[in-house]
Amino acid sequence: MLLDALAACLVLLAIARIAINKLGLFMVAFFVLFSLAWRLLSVLYIDLAGPLFSEQLERDIGSGSAALPLAASQGLVIAALMYSFRDKRLAELTKGARLVDMLPSARPTLSDLACWIVGFFAVTLWVELLVRGPIPLLTAMERYDYSAQYGGPLHHRLIEWGPMLAFQLGIFFAAPSSRGREFDLRFAVLFGIFILYLFVVGHRFSSFFSYSSFFILPVGAVLLANTTLAFDYAKVFRAIRLPAVVVSALILGALIYSYAIVRGFGGDQLLFKLSQRIFVQQGEMWWMTYERVFLRADWSTDQTLYKLFVGPFDPNRNSTMQWLMELALPLDRAHFILGKGSAYTGGWPEVLFELGGPVEGLALVALSAMLFSEFMFLLARCIVQERYVTCFFLTPVLYAFSLYIVTGMVNSFIQVTFFVKLAIAVLVFAAEEKWRLSLSRPVIFYGSLPAIEGGERLE
Repeated sequence: MLLDALAACLVLLAIARIAINKLGLFMVAFFVLFSLAWRLLSVLYIDLAGPLFSEQLERDIGSGSAALPLAASQGLVIAALMYSFRDKRLAELTKGARLVDMLPSARPTLSDLACWIVGFFAVTLWVELLVRGPIPLLTAMERYDYSAQYGGPLHHRLIEWGPMLAFQLGIFFAAPSSRGREFDLRFAVLFGIFILYLFVVGHRFSSFFSYSSFFILPVGAVLLANTTLAFDYAKVFRAIRLPAVVVSALILGALIYSYAIVRGFGGDQLLFKLSQRIFVQQGEMWWMTYERVFLRADWSTDQTLYKLFVGPFDPNRNSTMQWLMELALPLDRAHFILGKGSAYTGGWPEVLFELGGPVEGLALVALSAMLFSEFMFLLARCIVQERYVTCFFLTPVLYAFSLYIVTGMVNSFIQVTFFVKLAIAVLVFAAEEKWRLSLSRPVIFYGSLPAIEGGERLE
């Protein structure tokens, strides 16, 4: 257990060092790094405090050394990020002209158009909420019940695409700062409007966390690109401190309201529910994989591949967690929970060790970590160089990669739609690169052609 605690502390210290020394990278990978740290602390708690009761698994779990292989897996992700974003490569982020340097100033700008379009969506979203039925915050209604019974088409589009919309808002929010100007606060206001909407319709921590993580990602890319330039870091803190406090207050209020008002928990029961949510549920599925794969050497590559890609319970959702829940729970209970639209927390790196066992699983972890970190570097470069169209079409790919590292969702990578989105993103990147080269290429006018013998010009 001492080795467990040491390994976990090393990983957490590495994350803290990134936050201190490379704030930009920390913000770029915040969605993943925060999730990794929380899960690692949860597994360490289970190791040290176990055996303890898991409400969702309906059994005791812990103690053991489950934190050790998890820390090794997370260490590979951190190492890959540090390698992809090493100092020598950070200079590449600023290579190439920015779009603003190649286009004449015009009104309205792309940011103006984006602001008006998203603003119109925000207004109609709130109108839809007011006219369709009860407001969950005022009627103590669960968000799932509201979505199923009253949620309109705009509500469902926000729930489906919200984190990706937050990423686009973050791009336009951060873009002016890369040119030495102030952040575009219009997009921070729009982001706040959507966060407030989520609070009103009953969402809690997970939604606020994912939306905020994707919103600050472009800000981190701008910070990384300005490591060698004069950059006002205090400006960043001034811009985000108030929104951070507001979002944190909303998260705390939403959690208390959900558990104490909507679900009616109080006293010892409330403390038990919160302790399960914070300390146990983040790591319980990894502990089950650790027990199965590392302690009992019980894994099946063929069966896992079948349940992931051929015969999942619901092929339209994350097949990884469906399979892990079927392994951890009685089958009828797992299917009942999944049938209600719920799922447990976790999935990565569980799915890789269920596929390959302890050794091959770790190799799969290293491969996936490198692919993720290289993609994030490509995305950061596109943000800094203001490749807005490419960023737009890379957004679904970003979402798929991020969900994979946090939830282990692999079945999205075999969907035809994913390959179509990936192919479109590649084509758009090539087309945008060709267009930018045409803008930066010097134009030779007829009158500037050199004269030849006899004073005649070339025709």
